[in-house]
Amino acid sequence: EAVQAASAGRVNGAVSMTLAPSLPELVTDRERLRTVLVNLLTNADHAIAGLPSAGVTLITQPTGERRIAITIRDTGRGIADDDLPRIFDPYFTTRRAGTGLGLAIAKNIVEGLGGSISVATRPGAGTDFRIEIGDAPARAEG
Repeated sequence: EAVQAASAGRVNGAVSMTLAPSLPELVTDRERLRTVLVNLLTNADHAIAGLPSAGVTLITQPTGERRIAITIRDTGRGIADDDLPRIFDPYFTTRRAGTGLGLAIAKNIVEGLGGSISVATRPGAGTDFRIEIGDAPARAEG
């Protein structure tokens, strides 16, 4: 699924992948998780636009018996210190054509699936978005 999302999320080139040889199978909402990955990969693509030596890597690793981490790492511009506290706020964007909804939606989906999303950035050198997720909580029917 991560490979398909990586393909769908890229506009300007390939995504390098460092995939763990074996990950636990999770019970989760594939389409919602795919939406998150496409949003993060699209943002990473924008972060490296116009930087010839920059790239994007998708990394997977197990973090527990039924948990995994997915990291989207770019070697682009990074996020300015002033912007960092607001990146998950709805309608916050630094792009002229952006809606400011991608990261807000991503955070909402990941948390709804029982996971967490975090960011580490190096202004001028790149950003890592890390999702940690396990089996999604059961939803009440009705």
